[in-house]
Amino acid sequence: MVKECPEGKIINPKTGRCIKKPKEKTKKKVCPEGKIINPKTGRCINKPKEKTKKKVCPEGKIINPKTGRCIKKPKEKKPTKSTVPIKGHMDSFFTGVGDTYDNSKDKKMWKHETMSGKYDWNKDKNVGNIKSTSKCSSGTDGEIVYDVKSNGVLLAKNYSDDIDTDGWWASEKWDGYRAVWNGKSFVSRQGKNFDVPEFYKAIMPPNIALDGELWLGRGKFEKCGLLRQKIPKKHEEKLKWQNKWVESDIKYEVFDILNIDKPFEERMKLLNDLVKERNSCIKELGIKCSPPLEFTKQTKVTRDEALQMAKDVIAGGGEGIMLRQPGSFYEAKRSKTLYKIKEVDDMECKITGYKDGTGKYTNMLGSFVCSLVDKPDITFNVSGMDDKIRSSYKNTHPIGTIITITYNGLTGLGKPRHPRYLRIRHQEGY
Repeated sequence: MVKECPEGKIINPKTGRCIKKPKEKTKKKVCPEGKIINPKTGRCINKPKEKTKKKVCPEGKIINPKTGRCIKKPKEKKPTKSTVPIKGHMDSFFTGVGDTYDNSKDKKMWKHETMSGKYDWNKDKNVGNIKSTSKCSSGTDGEIVYDVKSNGVLLAKNYSDDIDTDGWWASEKWDGYRAVWNGKSFVSRQGKNFDVPEFYKAIMPPNIALDGELWLGRGKFEKCGLLRQKIPKKHEEKLKWQNKWVESDIKYEVFDILNIDKPFEERMKLLNDLVKERNSCIKELGIKCSPPLEFTKQTKVTRDEALQMAKDVIAGGGEGIMLRQPGSFYEAKRSKTLYKIKEVDDMECKITGYKDGTGKYTNMLGSFVCSLVDKPDITFNVSGMDDKIRSSYKNTHPIGTIITITYNGLTGLGKPRHPRYLRIRHQEGY
């Protein structure tokens, strides 16, 4: 007798037991032409278009991403040559923002024309630490090759009528700040750094030491305070500071090359060539302002011509002149090979305050704060006192004391230039 199973069940042929009837397999869904089943939803969706092969353009052409057509390949723009790592805030002074020039790949030797032919910096054994450099390498990429603190600089003696300077070289004495370009940066005689814009340092020769003066022009000494300012941290203030440098047209009046053991005339020929070379690099370095590097003109004069030249310079608002011995070598000390002729006047002024001393004058007087007797609104600082006065100034020089000072002419604002203490007015035995 065949076993019967309840509705919905069938006999398992292997066990003979009733099991649930398996569900009938549904027919596979068929989508209309042009559609396929979405495996996630089971619905029919549009069949995706087959990817077409990437279009290949003939040589010299590229695909226009907007039209898909082949167009002529644009010419590659050559990068602006600039040896200065330029940042966005420098774009007012440079032609190419963000561009850099790899001067390490430039194998050209910088050579100068001299009386004897080509002068090769690299082969001169007397050059010291000076390295060969490409024609327009940026000064910002240089290395310090002259330590001012350790080596010092050449200093002048005061001229007197008994000194025979006939046939010496004469040049104007610049009324600014003495500054040495040490191959990488500007420093004072004491080795203190001057903060200058990157574009200003860029024109200076890397790895070559120069002696000169940062100068704004005749009668502008009172504006030299800009040279003592530090680089502002805020972007807007930094831009203003850089603009002041450009507007002031600050020059570096260079008058000697350091660390080269050659007579004065040979150094001047090299220096003149150097200045011309560097100023010709203005365009390549991307600098937009006028050339900041200037060669100090030297003129051979008689003794009488020197004295007349000094008078003319002083009358024109300058400080005086410098006299240099022919054939002399650079001496990092106060030397008899260099003299200065400048105007010295004296006047009276009133002490209105004191400034504390620093360094060796700590806990002593640094300078007197004075005003003109007839123009009390014009104030200035007076130095040049001996240690005795600096120690007892409050007793010997109380506020209101009238003193006599020496000075080298007046600035454009009517202030005495380089005022130095001479004596208390009308005090006998002092």
